[in-house]
Amino acid sequence: MRWSVVRLIATKEFRDLLRDRRTVLLILVLPALLYPVFGAGGWVMATTLLNQKQTLGVVGVEHLPGADLPPFPPADPPPADDAAPEIGADGHTEVTITPLAGDPDELLRTRQADAVLVVPPGFAADLNDPAKKPTLTVRGREGDDKSKVAVRRLTAVVRHWEGQLRQVRFERRGLPRDFDKVFTVDDPQTSKPKAKRAADELRDAFARVFPFVLMMWLVAGAIQPAVDMTAGEKERGTMETLLISPAERGEIVAGKFLATTAFAFASVLWNVLWLAGAAVLVQLVLGFPILNFPGVVGCVVLALPLAMLFSAVCLALGVFAQSTKEGQYYLMPLILIAMPLAFYGMLPGSELTPATAVVPVTGAILLQAKLLAVTGEPLPGWAFPAVLGGLGVWVSVALALASWQFRRESVLFREAAAGKGLKGLFGGR
Repeated sequence: MRWSVVRLIATKEFRDLLRDRRTVLLILVLPALLYPVFGAGGWVMATTLLNQKQTLGVVGVEHLPGADLPPFPPADPPPADDAAPEIGADGHTEVTITPLAGDPDELLRTRQADAVLVVPPGFAADLNDPAKKPTLTVRGREGDDKSKVAVRRLTAVVRHWEGQLRQVRFERRGLPRDFDKVFTVDDPQTSKPKAKRAADELRDAFARVFPFVLMMWLVAGAIQPAVDMTAGEKERGTMETLLISPAERGEIVAGKFLATTAFAFASVLWNVLWLAGAAVLVQLVLGFPILNFPGVVGCVVLALPLAMLFSAVCLALGVFAQSTKEGQYYLMPLILIAMPLAFYGMLPGSELTPATAVVPVTGAILLQAKLLAVTGEPLPGWAFPAVLGGLGVWVSVALALASWQFRRESVLFREAAAGKGLKGLFGGR
């Protein structure tokens, strides 16, 4: 194989891809437009949710206890580690607790309240009786997201108030206010600042989702060039010119393979740059890191053999097609096969083992998740060799299949498969 010829074909194919407006628009321009739009949309949505007014109503306020017990709502807000954010403490979320009268369901239906606390008659008297346990009912609108958030917040306020009442009952019996606490739990999560907890959650979510998104970028970046270099060549009538050139069939396959791999890998780098930029902005806002940059670099390095795998498979399948449209039909099942392999690597109980490391896509996804994790657990020494070795075998098989297809005249010059059934589909004359 003459590498000068391979390099010439690869350069020519890559240059043609950059001249194709549809490919450049889909792979390069579209992410540059969508990421800022998605970021602005997420910012607006988060701001809207934070500034959203919520009304929490209390029906039967006259049945609440008097001045001898802590008032409802409590004077101090729930602690930060409660089930809901602090009421009015962050300056953004505006929540009001208003006494209301009437049917709670009607109040919710007419949106006079987003959540209603129903206090039954005799609640104060039953509260002072140690033998009784009165019931408070929290109501909300079924299927309404705003009402669900209001219910969670109202429930957090009620539970916080219950804790204050319990402390008063202990004091009346001469017991410490924390008598019900058998021991103290030193939870490293609750001791963290709010912004740190949010950053950790974003980082963990990123570690789970990023490898899958990376795989989808690779598939999208390989399908379009591969279809254009195979079925597109047939459609434009340039395949014959290429085949009668001095280049051998193996050199043609190698050149197209290198061009497709380079384009798919470049599209991943482009998307990662935009995503890393967005992550840096979020880090500046939160003040804590959400991106494991060494892990991201490792994921990008692993993206190269994945790009080679998808490029080889796309070339092997794309050469079957007679037209670009037909080629896209043939390559769509590739996404349906790759997605379950990627989903398996994202399952909570999935582990990187010598057996899963050699499974295509799955092994790379599991290794990327390990690289992005911040557990401090060292990677086993066999991880990279096993994953790269498995990918190397699958790439070799796909390239061998693509080379075999390019040597079959019945595939390269087949007529339209319409009306010929399976024989026409697989290149029969």
